[in-house]
Amino acid sequence: MIEAELARRFIEQVTQYTEYNINIMDETGVIIASRDPERVGTYHEVADRIIHGSKDVIVVHDDRTYPGVLPGINMAILHEGRKEGVVGVTGDPDKIRDVAMITRMAMEAMLRYEKQQEQIRLRRTRKEHFLSLLTQGQYADSTEIRGIARQLEYDEELVRVPVLCRLRRPKEEEGRSRKLPPAEDVLEVLRRGKGHWRQDFSYVIDETHLLVFKTVKVDGRRNLTDYREEIEDYLEYIRRWLSDKGVKAVFYVGSLQKRFSQYYYAYRHCKWLESHVNAPGEVIFLSDYIKEYFRTLIPRQELQQVFYIYGTEIGEDQRRQFVELIRALESTNYNLSEAARELYVHKNTLVYRYNKMKDYLGLDPLESADDRRFMELLYLYLAK
Repeated sequence: MIEAELARRFIEQVTQYTEYNINIMDETGVIIASRDPERVGTYHEVADRIIHGSKDVIVVHDDRTYPGVLPGINMAILHEGRKEGVVGVTGDPDKIRDVAMITRMAMEAMLRYEKQQEQIRLRRTRKEHFLSLLTQGQYADSTEIRGIARQLEYDEELVRVPVLCRLRRPKEEEGRSRKLPPAEDVLEVLRRGKGHWRQDFSYVIDETHLLVFKTVKVDGRRNLTDYREEIEDYLEYIRRWLSDKGVKAVFYVGSLQKRFSQYYYAYRHCKWLESHVNAPGEVIFLSDYIKEYFRTLIPRQELQQVFYIYGTEIGEDQRRQFVELIRALESTNYNLSEAARELYVHKNTLVYRYNKMKDYLGLDPLESADDRRFMELLYLYLAK
């Protein structure tokens, strides 16, 4: 089917280069665009015969054969073997044959281009809806998600991990403020980089955020952490490109998933990293912050019900000292020497503080795994 607007634009372009009258008819035989505006909306018998008959071309030599049809050449407009409409050029058939052929070819090329653009727009709209269901709908219909995925030819059996990119505005140079490159341009560069596959799906969230669900290889790997190297290699090109433009970016890598119904949570893991982790690195993996992530899932009320007495009995200075000490021990895997360096104190000072805390709380996390777990949860309560 040929849209009237497309036919009208075609007439406007073509008639700049020829004086012949040109008509475009739709699949019902009605003129939908013409150099002669008065003919628009009228019935064209020859066009109807071409659409519904076996002939692709009908030449009219006089105006008596078909009432209301002037001499000329009328040709079917074909798209993928189907008659979408008819183009007619008025004039002496012996003189306009080449003009008619070229006109039809031009119309078919324009129609083909418009159909391709329509498919691109349709796929983009479908893809945006698909990604919206994955990231915004906690209880999205899995049947609908899988149906759209099949249309987009996305394989659910592949393992993917979400990568959320947050762009940071460049610093000012010589008193001039610098702008971020358009997020669409950044995404296009990312797609051109090494390792971006057809089964990866990505889109722009806003002017500072991009999201990619990246396929990763799991089969044949030594372990399930090898994908990290794959992600690092994948992001190398875009990181270098952004650096050359003076743009900073952080990439938050969520959890591995193999079911579309779980992608919502994988994306939320990326958002959790963005809101909770302030690390100096450019690529932040959820797997490095698993303990911190699960700690945030414990309701404050639950902690208070267990540890309230500790909060009321421990003085403010002692509380602050305990929090600093436990934080340092946790970050150094309970290595006393490293914890002392992190707190900028002598090791003996740290041991003194540790023994004081151990005696007061009746806990020894260096010797007891149970005490360590208790201490870490207590720290979570005291640190808030």
